[in-house]
Amino acid sequence: MKKLARSSAVPLFAVLSIAACNPPAQSVQPTHPPQAYPPPQAYPQQTYPRNPQQQSYLQQPTYPNSPPPAQAWQPIPTGPLLPPLIGIIAQQQELRAVLGELINALSPSNQALVRGIPLVFDSTTEVNAFAGCDEHGSPFLAATAGIFDAIDAISQTKATDELFGTRTYDAYANAVLPAMAKNPSARATLPMGIIPLNLGADPRRWSRAHELYDEILAFTFGHELAHHYLGHTGCAKGQAMGSGPDPARLGRLLTTVPAFNQVAEAAADSSGIINVLDAGRARRPHYAWNERGGVFLLQYFADIERLGGGGGVASLLSPVQFLRTHPNPLARIPIVQTVANTWHAQHP
Repeated sequence: MKKLARSSAVPLFAVLSIAACNPPAQSVQPTHPPQAYPPPQAYPQQTYPRNPQQQSYLQQPTYPNSPPPAQAWQPIPTGPLLPPLIGIIAQQQELRAVLGELINALSPSNQALVRGIPLVFDSTTEVNAFAGCDEHGSPFLAATAGIFDAIDAISQTKATDELFGTRTYDAYANAVLPAMAKNPSARATLPMGIIPLNLGADPRRWSRAHELYDEILAFTFGHELAHHYLGHTGCAKGQAMGSGPDPARLGRLLTTVPAFNQVAEAAADSSGIINVLDAGRARRPHYAWNERGGVFLLQYFADIERLGGGGGVASLLSPVQFLRTHPNPLARIPIVQTVANTWHAQHP
C-alpha cells in the first residue's frame, strides 16, 4: 500500500497541486444534477450578446467610490434566470453537476476511466484544485474552499462589468490580489462594497454570474479530468472507484512542489478545453460554455503572479500554491485560445 507522495498527485494545470479536505469524500454523480439547483428550462443561448450595439441601453446607474463608465448596458433575458450560488454547499453541488456534464461529453473510452471518480473538498483558503491518486492507488479529484471563493469573485465581478459597463473586477483585483501575492492566509473572497449596491441584487447579474461560474469550473475540472484519462496520474485505469483519500492525509502533500511538466500541462489544457466546448455544445439550448472561463481563470492567476514579482522562477516564491506548482499562466492562454479557435472552425 502506497502513501500519498510526490508522484501520486497532479497539480492543477501542472499535474495539479495539493489541498486538504473538510467534508467527507463523495463520489461524483454525473448524471444527476443537484436537486436544489435544477437546470432552467429553455434558457436560450446568446442571452447576453457581447457587442454593446446589440444591447438595450438603460440610464446609467450611480457607482459609489468610482467614476461612472462611459456607457452602461444591460441585455434583456428571454428565458428563466438562473438562481444565485450562495454558500459552499451550493457551490459544491454545482461542481458535481458540472463534472457530470463534462464526463458525459467525453468519448466512451475516456468516460470509462473517470466515471464515478470521487470528489473531495478541502476547507482551507488555498486557491487550488487537483487530480491525484489515493493511498490505495485509486484516482480522485479535489477542490479547496479557496478555489470556490476565487471563481465566485471572478464570475460576480465579470458579470457585473459585462452587463453594466463597470470595472468591479479591477476593483476586486486591486483590493485582494496584492495581499494574496504576499500572504498564504489571504482570502480570495469578494469583499463587501465591490459590487455597487444598486446593482448587487439585480437577478440578471446573478444569473449571468451563475453562467460564468459554471464556465470557469468547467475549464478548471475539464483540465483535471484530462490529467486522469490522459494517463498523467497513472491511476485512472477504469477500475472500481474508491471513496477518495482521507482529508487529513492530503495536507501532507502541501510541502511538496513537483517539477513542472510542460508537455502534460499543454495536453491537459488542450483536451480540457475541447471537453468544455463539447459539453457546452451538448447543453444547448442552455448557455453553451466556451473558452472565456479558462481565459478568465488564467488571467486571474497571471495577475497574482505579476503582483507577486513577475513570472518564471519568481513564481516559486509565491504563497499561492497554484503559482508555486504551475508554469506561467500567460503562456497557457494562447494554447487555450488556439485550440478553441480550431474547435470553433470545425463546429460552425
